[in-house]
Amino acid sequence: MSAEKDQEEHKARKLPASEALRHPIRIRILEVVNERDMSPVQFMHLGLLPKTDQSQKSLSQISYHFRHLADCGCLEIVDEIPRRGATEHVYRGKARAFFSDEEWKLLTPRERCLISRTMYQGLAARAESAMMAHTFDSRPDRHLTWVAMEVDEQGWTDLMEALAETFGDIERIRRDARDRLAASREKAVPVTVGMLGFESPLPPP
Repeated sequence: MSAEKDQEEHKARKLPASEALRHPIRIRILEVVNERDMSPVQFMHLGLLPKTDQSQKSLSQISYHFRHLADCGCLEIVDEIPRRGATEHVYRGKARAFFSDEEWKLLTPRERCLISRTMYQGLAARAESAMMAHTFDSRPDRHLTWVAMEVDEQGWTDLMEALAETFGDIERIRRDARDRLAASREKAVPVTVGMLGFESPLPPP
């Protein structure tokens, strides 16, 4: 893939955080619908609503968030199913949640907290599901590590830069594998990769 095409794909994948992703429910919808086509009705029936916001459980509210994501170019309608005089719209994801440092700064502390909790819950749910399905430890070279540490401001900057570089490598691997799978029709291996880097609270005295 050329550098120009790679840059175009990144721009297409990067979402306008101020418009589409300020609500944790939209983050959760995008996580799910990027993996499988889904309607708001199916989203509700599968119990995929994040626990961080229990105030908007109605189908009309969920449908509103689906439509908003579609209006922002994050989802597209791929099927319309007649249902007793109404139409059930099935959506497909066109982009994934991404915030630059500049976009993240524009969010309020509460918005950041809600979005972070939603994304973390999604990651934790995927790990738990893989453990229950016995796929988490099915490969001997699977990776699971975490470390608590103390750093100075320079160490924090170096650590965040290392994580950003690793994320870039992961994106390259994902794109290359996608292209090879499309060409070879080899069976795909579903994989979840998560990275965390955050300031921890002080230990109790």
